[in-house]
Amino acid sequence: MDKWLPNALLLRDKNSLVPTWLNQVSCIHLGGLFFAVVGWILCVISTAVDEWRLWIIEDVPGISSGKIWIGIWRTCFMVDAQNDEPMKKECLEFLEQYSSLPKEIFIAQDLMSLASVVQSLAISFMSFALWNVFKNAKQKKVLFTFFTIGGILNLISGIIIFVPLSWNLHSVLTGKGIDFPVPFLLPYLPKKQDVGVAIYVGFVASGFQQLSGLLILGGKCRRSNRVHPLITVAVDPPPSASASETQSCPHCGSSVDLAKLMAEQKI
Repeated sequence: MDKWLPNALLLRDKNSLVPTWLNQVSCIHLGGLFFAVVGWILCVISTAVDEWRLWIIEDVPGISSGKIWIGIWRTCFMVDAQNDEPMKKECLEFLEQYSSLPKEIFIAQDLMSLASVVQSLAISFMSFALWNVFKNAKQKKVLFTFFTIGGILNLISGIIIFVPLSWNLHSVLTGKGIDFPVPFLLPYLPKKQDVGVAIYVGFVASGFQQLSGLLILGGKCRRSNRVHPLITVAVDPPPSASASETQSCPHCGSSVDLAKLMAEQKI
């Protein structure tokens, strides 16, 4: 009777664990990775853009547009062209020896660069976690461990860039001036001072990074309760008694299955 036992509990190939584990990577984790990538892109843009502050000036020789764009790396403005040439943009770099510049500018250089590096590490950890799902389905704990590390780095990065953004925003709103180096030939205070687009972009980047960290750390790992589908194997019914196993019972007056007769005799 052993060969009649059903072989119906055969699991599928082990490779089918990969889509199952991908199912365990919830939309919260994938959404956290998406926000992390977007936040990193915006952070890089905010760091590189030259418009942290927008100054409106007047009566400054050589500056025809009356606007100065001040970033954390340099300041730019449009200068008058000579010999009937169109106006061109000129930028002056902020060097470390220019100690007269506000501290928030140099601090922003360091912290924004650091935040970009930390965010890159966070994305790398989370990307490695997803890659590990396809590489080796047995390393399940690695998936959530690396996602957790990425979420922590996201929070740290969002806090890091929030500091220089808030400091520079406060300087603009309070109308603080900038003591430019003498070779710049720029005034200490403008006629009007506005917040540059780079600060707004930086705050959005900080929000995306912190949201990414909260989603990853706050979202519980959704574990799938579904069981692997089983492959049912059709099993032939037990063979009936052959003709050789059937005899006539002279005492019964009819043809009786030998197997049934033997069972009755045992009872």
